[in-house]
Formats: sequence, C-alpha cells, structure tokens
Amino acid sequence: MGPPSGLDGEDGPGGLERRVARGLAWTLVDTWGRQLLNLAVFLVLARLLDPADFGLVALAAVFVQFAQLVVDQGLGDALIQRRELSTSHVDTAFWVALATGAVLTLALLLLAGPIAAVLSEPDLVPILRVLSLTFVLSALTSIQVAILRRRLAFRSLAARALAASLGGGVVGIAMAILGFGAWALVGQLVASAVLSVMALWWVTPWRPSLHWSRAEFRELFTFGIQVMGGDILTFLSRNADNLLIGAFLGTVPLGFYAVGYRILSVSQTVLIQVTRKVSFPAFSRIQHDLERMRRAYFRVTRAAGVVIMPGYVGLALVATELTVVFFGARWEPAGHVATILFLIGPVLSVQAFSNALLNAAGHPEVAFRFRLVSTVVNVAGFAVAVPFGITAVAAAFVVRGYLLLPLNLRWMDRYAGIPTREYLLQLRGVAMATALMVVAVLAVKLSLEPVVGPGALLGAEVLVALVTFPAGLWLLDRPTLREVVGVVAMAIPLRRRAR
Repeated sequence: MGPPSGLDGEDGPGGLERRVARGLAWTLVDTWGRQLLNLAVFLVLARLLDPADFGLVALAAVFVQFAQLVVDQGLGDALIQRRELSTSHVDTAFWVALATGAVLTLALLLLAGPIAAVLSEPDLVPILRVLSLTFVLSALTSIQVAILRRRLAFRSLAARALAASLGGGVVGIAMAILGFGAWALVGQLVASAVLSVMALWWVTPWRPSLHWSRAEFRELFTFGIQVMGGDILTFLSRNADNLLIGAFLGTVPLGFYAVGYRILSVSQTVLIQVTRKVSFPAFSRIQHDLERMRRAYFRVTRAAGVVIMPGYVGLALVATELTVVFFGARWEPAGHVATILFLIGPVLSVQAFSNALLNAAGHPEVAFRFRLVSTVVNVAGFAVAVPFGITAVAAAFVVRGYLLLPLNLRWMDRYAGIPTREYLLQLRGVAMATALMVVAVLAVKLSLEPVVGPGALLGAEVLVALVTFPAGLWLLDRPTLREVVGVVAMAIPLRRRAR
C-alpha cells in the first residue's frame, strides 16, 4: 500500500528549510498562544482556589499523565521516523492506541480506590475515575497528531490546540466561580481533551479503516517501545518529586511546589517544546545524510539557545517577584522553588534536542539508556532531599542535570557524531551575552529592591534583560544573531506576499 493521502510533502531545493521555518512559526503560534491562554486561566484559578486544591489534582495527575504515555506506545513517533509509510501502518497504530486507551480507562476505574488508600487521600477516588476518560480521548488524537507532525502541518495543530485550551479554560473558570473547588481543575482537563478530539478530527482528512496488521505493528513497536520507555522514565523522573512531597509533606507543600514547577513547565513549553516539535520530524527527513543532520543540529541548537539560555537564567533572577506579582503574596514559596528550578537552564540549552537527534538517527535505545540513568539519579536525589523541604527537592533536580551533562555529551559524540568541543563552541557567544545580562539584572535588583515594590522591580529587571542580552549578542556573536534573524525571515512569508 502507498502512504496515506497527503501524508508527506515534497522537499525541493530549500523546501525543507522553508517548511521547517513555517512549521516553527505555527508552532510558536500554537504553543505561545496556548500558554498565554493557560496562564490567564491559571492566574484566575490561583485567585479562586486554594493550594490544597492544586495539590490534590497534581497528585491525581501523576497517575493520569503516566498512563497517557502508554496510550500510543510510542507508535506516533515511529510513524514520524519511518522513511516509508503505508496506510496499513497508520491504521494499525490507531487501533492499537484506541484499544490501549480503553484498557487503561478500565484499569484506573478499578484501581482508583486502592491508589487513594495508599496515599491516604480519599478525595482522589472520584477525581481519578473521571480523569480516566482522558485515556480514550488521547487515543483518539495521538495518531492524527503524528500524521500532521510528519507532514509538518503545524498550522492545523495550532488551530486545534488553541480551540481546546480556550474551551477548557472557560469551563474551569466557570466551575471555580460556582464553588466546585478542585473539580474546576478536573473540568478544565476533561473539557480540553474533548474539544481537542472534536477539533482534530475536523481538521484532519485521514480516517481509519478496519484494518490491523501484526507485521506492521511489530515494525512500529520495535522503535516505539524505546521511545515509550524513555518517555515513561522521564515522567517518573519528573514526577517522583510530586509523589514524595505529597506522601511525606502533604498537599499544601505540594501545592506550592506544583505551582513553582508549573512556572518551569510553562517556560519549558514556550522556550523548548516549540522547537522540539519541529526538530524531530525535520531530523527524521534527513536521517540518510548524517553530515547534513549534524549541521542542522548545530543550527537548531544555536538558534534555540538564543532563547533558552537567557530565558531560563533571566527567569531564575526574577521568579520570586514574578510569582508575587501574578499569583499573590501567599504564593511566594512557589517563587523560591521556581528560582532554583530555573537554574537548570544552561543544561537544557546544551542537551534540549539530543533525544530528538538520537531518535531520528535510529538510536532510540541510547536515548532510553540516558533517561534510565537520569531517572535513577533523580529519584535517589529526591528521596534524600524531601525531608529537608521543597526547596531541597528542587535543588536535587538541578544538581542531577549538571552531574549527567558530561555523559549526555559523550554519548552524543559516540552515537550521533556530535563532537563535544565543536558543539559547545556553538554556544559560547550566547553564554557570554547571557552572563552580561545577569550582571546588569543583578545590578538593578540590588539597587532597586530596597526602594520599590515587586511590580516595579520586575518591570525594571525585564526591561534591562531585554536590552542587554540582544546588545551583548550583537557585540559578541553577530553571526548567530544574523542566523536567528534569517530563520525568522523564512518563517514569515513576506517575499511570497510581495510577489
């Protein structure tokens, strides 16, 4: 069988670069628009709900998000990575995902009571049972999302995501105003999932046929199981802290920690996930040309580093003021957590796209191996740190990142042909410009903090950062600055309009 209709676009001379740039532009619209909507909803909900409400739903989300990783068993990424794809591959992946989602829904319906009993949180039972419905909803969208990502059709994905976020936010705020408490957060999640299914099936022409092939499943599963295993390990690594804090310190400290981590998560989505969504399908298209893939990896890292490194470091400097201004003084402990978590920024600047490159190059087992090591170290660090409070847990997360960075660089050199020294030199100009920004922002903080309120201080710090980093990059690394401007120019189709 041939590929599904419209699955792959043509990549003529310069075509892939333009499609990637346009895909990046629409992913920015999707991600930043969705995060702005979610942030606005979150700000409202933070004023209407208590920390314990956020802590309770955060605890339930650990189990729900874990199960959602298993829904498509990595088959969506396997569809993206394959050079040749048939309708049989796509149909098989869809029916496997749907069957898995149904089994997971039934399992959580049965296990909600025992889970709540172990955690001594009886209020979790109905929340877990309602959220179990999202497994089937995820299954109904996972393969369509993979098809659109493979086509680099990020415009359709953006429309779907924005509609779902807006509708879910409206439901959540309405329920919070009506006094539903933690159920407002549950309603937001379920409404977003339902609307996502409706919107995605509206914009995606592909429909499944009643076909399933064991041979095609084996082909996809061989790749997908490595991706799924890595995703599960990353999830365990990032959520062991929530489980330990909830179990040993309670839902109120978990609420503060969850909000602090939410700030980090939002920034990661805005600063990193945008490019990750585009980089994996783009790397996969040129997997046969290792030298071209290496150059593309350098270019992606340089361009994204201009946003990631100063973004994270700058947020670490202003996280406390930002939290107080937007969420209120009672959430200040969450700001201290966020300050520590954002110190992971330089590590993410270096290794943000390593898994995407390894998977595209056909080495998902290496990405899985690194995530296994990372998970073991993370969980051990959290277990040691949790008796000392939520800031110690955040510090353990950051320390783990720096300890394992040399291992990541070594394996990227061995398995993907990325020489460590040459690669790190790609970011030296960005690092120096970021250091200049840090000095300027710290000078503002030390001089103004005693005499102005948090709002004015935050405004001054952001203004100084926005001026000093671009100026520093212009002075220290103009080629990278010109490269970023070139990517932006390709993303905005001005020349086509001029014709």
